[in-house]
Amino acid sequence: QLSSLVLKSPLGSNPAFQVNLNTAGQGSSPLLSPVLSDAGGPRIEEDDEMKRKRYPTDKAYYIAKEILATERTYLKDLEVITVWFRSAVLKENAMPEGLMTLLFSNIDPIYEFHRGFLKEIEQRLSLW
Repeated sequence: QLSSLVLKSPLGSNPAFQVNLNTAGQGSSPLLSPVLSDAGGPRIEEDDEMKRKRYPTDKAYYIAKEILATERTYLKDLEVITVWFRSAVLKENAMPEGLMTLLFSNIDPIYEFHRGFLKEIEQRLSLW
């Protein structure tokens, strides 16, 4: 077991520098020692952690805004299918009625759900 590291001066037998590596009696991590930090000042990881604790909602808010933007895009895509495609098919009489019913019976509930979901997300973000 290493308890200390001794560097000897090339000119004599007296130790020029000694570092104690035994941390059993210290109770703190050797990574928090002044030897490993920059001149006894706060460490960079501690600064980052303090920023995260001080501004915890910033990251969550931006994630929620990204979800909102994605939901808006998705709803527009569903609208293209349910509104514009359906009206074009009906106008051109390009598909039998039974096939139209089968096709849109699955898409309409999804579209309606996401319309309500988008409104709820917008309301919650407006209160953030």
